[in-house]
Amino acid sequence: MKAFTAAASKLSGVAALLAFCVHPASALETMKVSLAAATANYAPYFVAIEKGYYKEEGFEVQIVHAPGAAATAALLSGDLPFSTSGAAAMSAAMKGALLKLVLFPWDRPTFQIWSTTPAIKTLQDLKGKTIGIQSRGDTFEIALRMAFMANGVDPSSVSYTALGIGNGRFATLVSGSLPAAMVSRIDVPKLRETGALDKGSMVYDMYANKVRMPLTSLAVSESMIQKDRERVKRFIRASIKGFRYATELKEPTLDILMKYNEVGRTREAASDDYDDVIASKSEDGTVPQSALQTEITVRGQIMEMPADKLPKVEKVFDLSMAEEVNKELAAAGWKPTP
Repeated sequence: MKAFTAAASKLSGVAALLAFCVHPASALETMKVSLAAATANYAPYFVAIEKGYYKEEGFEVQIVHAPGAAATAALLSGDLPFSTSGAAAMSAAMKGALLKLVLFPWDRPTFQIWSTTPAIKTLQDLKGKTIGIQSRGDTFEIALRMAFMANGVDPSSVSYTALGIGNGRFATLVSGSLPAAMVSRIDVPKLRETGALDKGSMVYDMYANKVRMPLTSLAVSESMIQKDRERVKRFIRASIKGFRYATELKEPTLDILMKYNEVGRTREAASDDYDDVIASKSEDGTVPQSALQTEITVRGQIMEMPADKLPKVEKVFDLSMAEEVNKELAAAGWKPTP
């Protein structure tokens, strides 16, 4: 009888675990997340939707398309639980907004600095000159300032000019109207075809020099973490599974991205984007403390915040849930399958 009771108890425990992990469709909680585009930067979230990782955690995820400022405002108002516009959320958190950055799929920018003249070959040669970037205060400028700081160049000794996306930066390199411009590594083959890179040289490769910075981070409100930390952790767990799948299984990930493709991008273009983005992947969805501190310092410079007013790392970032999830998945031996 005792053996039967013990066995029944074990079975009851297993049943309870299964009941917790498997959620019938009718019990799924609708959860919204903002994603900017169906590109590899956001592959972990698209994958987690398509592979059912969110449903395993009890969520029916709805995608919201919103620019960073709007997504951050919605986070603060409670209209949006999660945003992947990490840069906008980070700036708001540094100004005192009660937001936290909790997951970092990517942390190695693949940007390059190219000059338009043979006279400029090093970062030191750029002192007193103007560099074309995408927009002021964006990841291009932050990564560039990090590169300057790492090489003993005062970031304020250089001027930054916004050129917009795509052809704007290309035209600058072709015309030579600015001494240098930043591009993504994926753009370089196209620029070579135009002859835009013939007169100058690559001044600095941020990927090769291991510049570290959080990219496309997942943001959530502090109040949501305080009210139900386990709920936030479940969302992070599904997202990390999506991250692992996306970074290990290219072709099925491309299948998923093409399903969400709304701009007519070819699979070849999506593949090139994937290769470039995956090269920037973080080790496990977290970023070293030192990189987070540098991010705060550089972003604070751009925001013209006094050094003594900069927030502490723990005020802006909370990686504890991602770290716990990684340990749990490792203990369970979880691996993504096609």
